[in-house]
Amino acid sequence: MTTQNPESTANLILLSFAGLCLLIALTIAWVLGVSLFFPDSALAARLIERDDIIRAHVDYLMMAQFLLIFFLGFRQYAIAPPLWLVAACCFGAFFNPLAFLIRGLTPKVAEIVPVEPHFPLQAMLSFSLTTIGFLGAIVLIARAAWKMHLGRH
Repeated sequence: MTTQNPESTANLILLSFAGLCLLIALTIAWVLGVSLFFPDSALAARLIERDDIIRAHVDYLMMAQFLLIFFLGFRQYAIAPPLWLVAACCFGAFFNPLAFLIRGLTPKVAEIVPVEPHFPLQAMLSFSLTTIGFLGAIVLIARAAWKMHLGRH
């Protein structure tokens, strides 16, 4: 087990982004709920693709949970994660669901265009950073847990 400060700046950034993702997910939930009760409202009219808005909501919830789990794992094992890893996790956790949110709020110019021009690049970048960050985080936590286990036996 490392002796690094579990309340490192990187860990606090991770916790802050978990809170931000949860706040966005809850806001989306309220918007979806209100638009169900007032389907003819201006708010409901802004939701172009309700399914994509729901995807963004669920994705932000999952991202908040993952970031919180990583924060707790780093804290449990006194890991001060590298800032680049936290940045990758936070960037991906924020921008993965944002792509769905943008799709759900953007009026379609033509029905024959299935994917907006920004979506593939944004998706590739955020998916890649999320994968690198999340895998890196779990590797650090698993390695620390393994070392602790070996130290006890």
